[in-house]
Amino acid sequence: MSAKLGEMLLKVGALTKGQLEQVLKAQVVYGGRIGTNLVEMGLVSEEELAHVLSEQSGAPCVEPFELGEIPKEVLQLVPMELVRKYRVVPLALDGKRLSLAMADPHDFDAVEEIGFVTGYVVKPRICTELRLNAALERYYRIARPTRFIKVEGGMRSSFEAGAASAASAPLTAGTRWVSMPEDKAPAEQFTVKDVAEMLAAAATEMEVVQALVSYMGGEFDRGGFLSLKTGKVSGVQAVADGEAVEGFARFEADLEQLPQMARMVEEKGLVMCELAKGDADGLLVRSLGGTLPAPALLLPVSMGGHVVAAICASDGKGRLGGGAFELQRVGVMAELSLEMLSLRRKIKSS
Repeated sequence: MSAKLGEMLLKVGALTKGQLEQVLKAQVVYGGRIGTNLVEMGLVSEEELAHVLSEQSGAPCVEPFELGEIPKEVLQLVPMELVRKYRVVPLALDGKRLSLAMADPHDFDAVEEIGFVTGYVVKPRICTELRLNAALERYYRIARPTRFIKVEGGMRSSFEAGAASAASAPLTAGTRWVSMPEDKAPAEQFTVKDVAEMLAAAATEMEVVQALVSYMGGEFDRGGFLSLKTGKVSGVQAVADGEAVEGFARFEADLEQLPQMARMVEEKGLVMCELAKGDADGLLVRSLGGTLPAPALLLPVSMGGHVVAAICASDGKGRLGGGAFELQRVGVMAELSLEMLSLRRKIKSS
């Protein structure tokens, strides 16, 4: 199917041969379907991919709004073990016809077994892998496959080694994140190299925050930096469409009210999720000026083994998957910069 999809995109001029070769190489390294890699690399949008897949398979595609609020009684029509086995999501029941979101509508084993067990006529609907994984995680708490590979000896490994050697006390009681004037959020795009230089030269914690927000403003639709202290999550600074988000510093919530953020803290790692209507995490999207449901990346900022802050990025153009690795690199740089600031203060006070 990968080759056929690639050939179809070549024929319609959506891809060049060189781009197709890059995508196929990425698929070998990172796994996932070719369509997922196309979206993550920014070569096609999820909407374009969904309609191409629909044309290729002959099955109608699942529109984003159909995954927004699926009734509980519909979700319960398919037993959990079959949902997990075939990675499918029931969408709607019309008489005896059950619409089923699935990545491969030609998986006849899935269609046959689910139809036999439920007693309904299964109507396959093709869904992009990214949307399907987000829906499975949201409705069934089925974790998506991990596709972000840590490369030993690369930029990230070097920064992690440096951060580990800069042992210092966690910035919990002594750190104050003071928001900068909201009209100072940058609209220009910054490269990872630019941000590395900004972080290396940072003289205060807020200059570290400014560098992070600068980077997110050029890479994603919106992004924010939040502090975590004594079970409270507070907004510090954010950017949306290249402009400062007015009032973001007034955002505050208990960590236990933000399940995805709490998961990030517990796992101490990147969380890719959908912040949706009905979830307390949706408050975060609204505070960033976004609409629901919204795909998001949550990345912890740790000091001395403690999570002291969080980076939140949200994007509707399919750039989160492809930008996750670079954002992790920037996050590690920020941790190292904060460690250095803490170490300087210790030296001065000794």
